[in-house]
Amino acid sequence: KGMKKIFIGIDFSKEKFDATLIKAEGLKECAPSMHEVFDNKTSGFRRLVRWVKAQSEGLPIDTWIFCGENTGAYSIGLSNYLYASGYDMCLECAYKIKHSAGILRAKNDKADSMVIAEYAMRNYDKIRLHKPQSSSLTCLREVFLYRHSLVRQKVALTVRRDEKRLTQEKSDARAFMSFTSKHLITEINKAIYKCDQKIKETIAADDELREIFDIITSMPGIGVQNATCLMVYTDNFQKFDMDSRKIACYYGIAPFGRQSGTSVNSRPKVSPFANRMIKSLLSQAALAAIKSDINIHNYYQRLIERGKHPLLIHNNIKNKMLHALVAMVRDRIKYNPDYVYQINKSAA
Repeated sequence: KGMKKIFIGIDFSKEKFDATLIKAEGLKECAPSMHEVFDNKTSGFRRLVRWVKAQSEGLPIDTWIFCGENTGAYSIGLSNYLYASGYDMCLECAYKIKHSAGILRAKNDKADSMVIAEYAMRNYDKIRLHKPQSSSLTCLREVFLYRHSLVRQKVALTVRRDEKRLTQEKSDARAFMSFTSKHLITEINKAIYKCDQKIKETIAADDELREIFDIITSMPGIGVQNATCLMVYTDNFQKFDMDSRKIACYYGIAPFGRQSGTSVNSRPKVSPFANRMIKSLLSQAALAAIKSDINIHNYYQRLIERGKHPLLIHNNIKNKMLHALVAMVRDRIKYNPDYVYQINKSAA
């Protein structure tokens, strides 16, 4: 990335974003800063660039770096615009930025953009620059998330309908609710089926997606939804540098211990900071693998015989599967129950 001297922190919202610019020569603690507010649309993006140029006093653009919190749809427009225009832009986890700032008393958009700019100034040599997803992967992500929302709606309607059947006597209201919910569930099932077809079409039309999909679905227990989820949340295995330990951390299945002195020494546990949707999908894959893969089944039986807790056993299986999947993608080989997959050192 080279030496940076202009740090622009951006706090996104739906209609606007706040930007704070810090000029720093040699990372001085009392570097001067400026603040401005822009519309979160193309005209605002252009005005932001003009504003930074005016404040940078002729410093070349390779000494600039923009940084913002990853807020999904609100942040992706400006990030892609800056990338296409040749500027360095990074999207960081909001939790990481918040906990790097120490104790904060003020809470407003201007203060938040200042915190982000300071975070970029301290960590610019470590952060990963933003790179837009391919159109195929973006489409895959949107359809996958839409399908997930449809499934949640279907479950909610089904639970509500069954609850009324069990707790209410026959009545016009119950009959009306039962009829309409049945109709809605039928329509949702049709939409879910169309999503499944769109997911398969999107993968089949992209050579890179199709190759990765074929590799990871060769493992017993990994179906279309688990494979799609893994590809979407790892940017088709480009986001975490093929580090299975990092992916396991993101999935919330990597155990961490706590040790301090002689009084604090707890056994390793998984962190509650995780995406529950992708963690639950991997749990379903682990259950399927226990039944369909002889190696996983034997591993499962060995842990049972050693008296391990069921939750620990399932978490170990999820880690074993995830490490093997990353090794398979890295080596571009399909699943082989007799092959010993070598995981990266940081994941060991």
